[in-house]
Amino acid sequence: MSKTILASFALLAAVAAPVAAQEHVFKVGHTNAAGEIQDEGLQKMKELLEAKTDGAATLEIYPGGQLGDEAQSIEGVLLGSVDMSMPSNSMLSNYVEDFKIFDMPFLFPTIEGLGERVDENWDMMQASANAGGFQLLGVYSSGIRHLMTKKPVEAIEDLAGMKIRTMQNPVHVEAWRAYGANPTPMSYNELYGALQSGVVDGAEGASSAYDGMRFYEVAPDFALVGWLNMIAPVIMQKAAFDALPPNIQAALMESGREAAAWQRGYVEEQEQPLLDKFAELGATVTRPDSAPFRALSEALYESQLTTPGQQALLKAMTE
Repeated sequence: MSKTILASFALLAAVAAPVAAQEHVFKVGHTNAAGEIQDEGLQKMKELLEAKTDGAATLEIYPGGQLGDEAQSIEGVLLGSVDMSMPSNSMLSNYVEDFKIFDMPFLFPTIEGLGERVDENWDMMQASANAGGFQLLGVYSSGIRHLMTKKPVEAIEDLAGMKIRTMQNPVHVEAWRAYGANPTPMSYNELYGALQSGVVDGAEGASSAYDGMRFYEVAPDFALVGWLNMIAPVIMQKAAFDALPPNIQAALMESGREAAAWQRGYVEEQEQPLLDKFAELGATVTRPDSAPFRALSEALYESQLTTPGQQALLKAMTE
């Protein structure tokens, strides 16, 4: 074989080597801003996945709704046009009905406690996800959700008639109607403009979103209601997951769950510094009595959790 041919083979090998080293690139879409707590969790998962596979697998992360809003990204996972998504549970529970229990108000008082219950009942959650066509890779936290408004809310009575943006989720809508507000479902990507223009008077959301999306610019009042301890599951299509080599499957599961544990701790660490930051930015932080909110939430458990699967998962999570 001539030196010219050998040199050509060597050149081809050198060009192909980087491509072969990264055999699995998973595109992940989410709607939060880059650098928010959910995005940080995915960056941790990417780091772990690359380490566990010696660079053979990685995540390509698209924040800020670049791959579509939450409903579009979930549909993309089911259709195979998006490899992974990290939607709010409140949108995913429209597809995995057992997960509706995680939409219920005041169910878990702390992120740590919620994480412990998720870990204890992982197999049960995975079975529910699989039944919907998804593989569950991790359960991240979206934080404890409060209320951002254009005027201060000191008590539940202040909500009377206020247009409050909610997610497109029936439990959220019914909860805020019960609290006396006028719930207005809309896409997260539309919220800043809706607050700015007065289409809505406020929105429920986490401290991290209030900071990351700079909502304090258009809703300078933040009421610590703590009505929902929300999760953000990381999902991919089950059929696509099942088609992967076993070592990649294992690396995805390990990196997803390890990153989720890290991310939930990170969220808890960020809460108080964020509240301190809001005060420095000139936002008004109030602390309404949560008792009326809790009392009005009780009826939702009976009206919203109606299937055997929901009731079984609720029982497992709360026993």
